[in-house]
Amino acid sequence: MNRRKFINRLGIGTTAMTLPTTMLSFTPSNFIKEDSKSLVFGIIADIHKDLMPDANKRLEAFISEAQRRNVDYIIQLGDFCMADSKNKDFMAIWETFKGPKYHVLGNHDMDKNSKEEMLQFWGMPKTYYSYDFHNFHFIVLDANFMYKDGEFVDYEKSNFYVDSKYRTFIDDSQIEWLEAELKATKLPTIIFSHQSLWHYQWGVKNRLAIQKVMETYKEKIICCMNGHNHIDFHHHQNGIDYIEINSASYQWMEEKYKNTSRYPKEMYDQYRWLPNLATYKDPLFAFASVDPKGSFSLEGVKSQWVAPSPYDSGMPKNVYGSEYSAEISDYNLKF
Repeated sequence: MNRRKFINRLGIGTTAMTLPTTMLSFTPSNFIKEDSKSLVFGIIADIHKDLMPDANKRLEAFISEAQRRNVDYIIQLGDFCMADSKNKDFMAIWETFKGPKYHVLGNHDMDKNSKEEMLQFWGMPKTYYSYDFHNFHFIVLDANFMYKDGEFVDYEKSNFYVDSKYRTFIDDSQIEWLEAELKATKLPTIIFSHQSLWHYQWGVKNRLAIQKVMETYKEKIICCMNGHNHIDFHHHQNGIDYIEINSASYQWMEEKYKNTSRYPKEMYDQYRWLPNLATYKDPLFAFASVDPKGSFSLEGVKSQWVAPSPYDSGMPKNVYGSEYSAEISDYNLKF
């Protein structure tokens, strides 16, 4: 199938600001089934329960809005919470959503735990898996591997805090599985990962091998979505759209930009890394709608920085593709 792509930025007036909507489109998919139903799901990424004092309230806001919208399911894209007894209240909030719930492993979820411990704590079936919903196919990947001396090693209990060139890989057996999944499915597919499958700076190290597989079956792929980078961005490459889902909570600041004026002193005493977090006033999350007639839309929350913003603290703006912002953009895609 030949695919046509184009991107437009459209301004939508609001009382607070002018917000961009990215329009994406390509030729109609041959993989839509006649009996397919519309699907709506909620997405949240990088809430970081173990770093954020108000992580519970942020998750509550997401669950409340998901319930209000009566979405079909919800998914979190990693860096959610560690398998610690003190996080049971956080997981209890997650469980208040009575519909299906899906998880993606993030790198920081293994700061204190093994993958097996995380699977048990979250009730997650496998570290990578797939599922079908309303005649759409979804693939969840696990990029939490180190690669050194010819071997892939699972992230476990902070063993990945080594030279960055050794971390953020997807193992060969998982790539073979991904290829088999894409070859076998007859359904339009969305791929989830924590780390980006495209990003030049923070993405999966062996992403070229994964991109080669995906591009072979690009006519089946609606888009790929990831967290990890705490940015709001879209990238189109060789027929595939990659959407970055911003963190629900914050942007990480280097030591020279850290700040202790955003919250009361006792919070900084309790949360070691809080001075390094440039936080968002409102929790960020998004809702995706997939229509069997061939449209995909993403509606994201827009917020503001808790003052001072990173830029007010003197941080320069990053290069294109790595900019920081306190929002998740809206997208519309025709397939």
